[in-house]
Amino acid sequence: MAGRSMLKQVLGAVVAATIVLWLANLLTQGDKATGAGWVLYFVGAVLVMAIYLFFAARPIWQVNTREVVMMAIGAVLYGVFSWATNVFQLPSVSFVSLRPAVAIPIFMGLAFGPVVGFFSGLVGNILGDALTGWGVYPVWDLGNGLMGLIPGLLHAWPNADERVRVTKKVLLWVSGLMVLFVVLTVLFPQVEHPWAGTTAGQWTPVLLILLVAILLVAWWALRAQPDVAAAVVWGALGVIVGMGFASIADIWVNGYSVATAIIGEFLPAAGTNLVFDIVLVPILYAAYQNARQRTGR
Repeated sequence: MAGRSMLKQVLGAVVAATIVLWLANLLTQGDKATGAGWVLYFVGAVLVMAIYLFFAARPIWQVNTREVVMMAIGAVLYGVFSWATNVFQLPSVSFVSLRPAVAIPIFMGLAFGPVVGFFSGLVGNILGDALTGWGVYPVWDLGNGLMGLIPGLLHAWPNADERVRVTKKVLLWVSGLMVLFVVLTVLFPQVEHPWAGTTAGQWTPVLLILLVAILLVAWWALRAQPDVAAAVVWGALGVIVGMGFASIADIWVNGYSVATAIIGEFLPAAGTNLVFDIVLVPILYAAYQNARQRTGR
């Protein structure tokens, strides 16, 4: 019965977010969602449910009154702060902006579980794009949801020693993917915009710095501050999975080549988001942990 209840709660969060997306698409004065965008969005929704089913036995999916309140707060905060910085556009082939606010859905997932992180990221991105006047982009909304959901999976391992062991494995995956991205930027230093003819910038130095930073911060902190280190590592995985899904989906949604999607869209979005994962998420998560210890909750 408990498993069936949690399934309903997860499905309810996905359906609620989808209704918000549909309403935003109906009311927006900006770009409308395309047919391919909707199809890939529902592919992403299936991915979300597959993640749920894989971790269904773990008690991390419960949604009570507190979680519902945090979902609303997270979505509003992410939407408003995203709107405030969307003006700072990055060199890319699409609407990629500088977003310190990505720390919010990552933190929400870490602090309150994957459902809260997912809803905060997805609905918050819808709100931020709507306030900016850009329109609706379902695969990017879903990608932002995944960016909040993945870090929440950390709670599937409540034992401290087991959590460190699993986090070390995740760190190896994150580091390996970062090395792959560095290689790709060497092979494809610039890509042509499919419509405008402009090119994306060179991201190799940024990625190298981020790779070293993630490795140093994570390996040092796993000994001194294991919870904070785990927050950074799982946040990085969330960024890579979420932005990777959205960018790869644009191969079909926007007709991008693989190189254009990865070099011209994924790397600007994921690269800058990783910076804020490294810098801001530890501050938020450490403050949250300290507050819990003081209040005994």
